[in-house]
Amino acid sequence: MSEAISERPRILRGIDRPTGRPLTAVLVAVAGAVVVIALGFAMRATQADQPLVVALNEAHTGLWGAFGSVVYRSIEPLPAVAITLVIAAAVWAVSRSLRTAILFGLTVAFTWLPVAAVKILVDRPRPDAALLAHPFSPLQTDGSFPSGHTAYIVALAIAFWFLLRDTRLAWLPIVLGVIATALVGLAVVSDGLHFPTDVLGSIVWTLTTAAAVRWLIVDVIATRVRPARAS
Repeated sequence: MSEAISERPRILRGIDRPTGRPLTAVLVAVAGAVVVIALGFAMRATQADQPLVVALNEAHTGLWGAFGSVVYRSIEPLPAVAITLVIAAAVWAVSRSLRTAILFGLTVAFTWLPVAAVKILVDRPRPDAALLAHPFSPLQTDGSFPSGHTAYIVALAIAFWFLLRDTRLAWLPIVLGVIATALVGLAVVSDGLHFPTDVLGSIVWTLTTAAAVRWLIVDVIATRVRPARAS
């Protein structure tokens, strides 16, 4: 028991680890952003994946339909911010480190929230509700690309991986993140609110930008505000 207690503060230090190759992280983020924005404009011009939205929306009934609607409403921006704050508080309680909790929350936020700017830039219309068997209510009029809901889930999984990457549980956020991303992605498409390429764009965005975001927060900003304690 005493050994487990002594190791507890170390479990969540992975997010504090200095970035080994910051230039690579930044270049990957820039390349990822370019690819995502290019994909958004390309799909806005073609809407080639509309038929898949129509097909998946046919299944938006019963328990699956209810699940999809709950998923969409429960991780809209304000609820997602509240969820992140609650999780960050739990991280603080477990790690006994306010710094770790703040780094976790900021990594999620600054990986996820910039997709709002991409939405405005690309301005891809939502799937045509007139073609859907079960259109979502109320009608969403903001940009469709990329999916903010998917970006949030992937950013959350990556932040958890950063926390646990130096432990035996490093596999857990990867497995759960893949499952959660698949469920949320399918849900928002079957809701008729996003195209499959909206989901793909979010996955690419978060996977390519998260390391650079963590570097900026941990290695650049946090070290200037309050240097990390030596292990």
